[in-house]
Amino acid sequence: MQSDNNEANWLETIAKPLLEHLPALYPIEEWDMRMDARIEAVSPATITQGNMEQEPYGLAIKAGLHLLNESLDKSHAISQEITNATGSYWHALMHRMEGDYSNAKYWFNDVGHHPIYSNLIPCVRNYLTVKDLVELDNEALRNKLEVLITSPGWNPYVFIDAIELQVSLVQNPIVDNWLRHIQRYEMQLLLQYCYEQSCGGSLLEAIG
Repeated sequence: MQSDNNEANWLETIAKPLLEHLPALYPIEEWDMRMDARIEAVSPATITQGNMEQEPYGLAIKAGLHLLNESLDKSHAISQEITNATGSYWHALMHRMEGDYSNAKYWFNDVGHHPIYSNLIPCVRNYLTVKDLVELDNEALRNKLEVLITSPGWNPYVFIDAIELQVSLVQNPIVDNWLRHIQRYEMQLLLQYCYEQSCGGSLLEAIG
């Protein structure tokens, strides 16, 4: 019963509010300092419900939660110690969010074709269409977003290029909102994947 209570507690007090949060493309500081302390207090064994074979995915969940909280250093400290493709994915996202775009591409190369890609591309297409891009003045960014939407599969490198253009040059508030929503879809799917691997079942159903 105590284990069930612990799981329910971190899902309700940490995962639920963070999955609803919309992280910045280039965070300056953590969203909620108290949330960082809550995440640090959760052990991987609690997340995996005592299944130590799945501890890397328990750690990956903690890395993801810190990143959703825009706490880059704490996320990085965990993700760089995880030696599977999902750890590399969180590692890549951290570098993308800190503005180290070439390093992000390096780690995405280590990720390879991640299982969440097949779910991510339809999420993006349902959210953003080519018609939405018509009035976007910057041709380079418009072309990147069009490639992102129309490619047959998810292309993390094109998404990095689009974010770099937006953050470093264009700074269009409408595009910022688009890209932040897509980034959240990506992080939500990756966190859900980690939950499935660590203890089975649906994260969204567990949260309720």
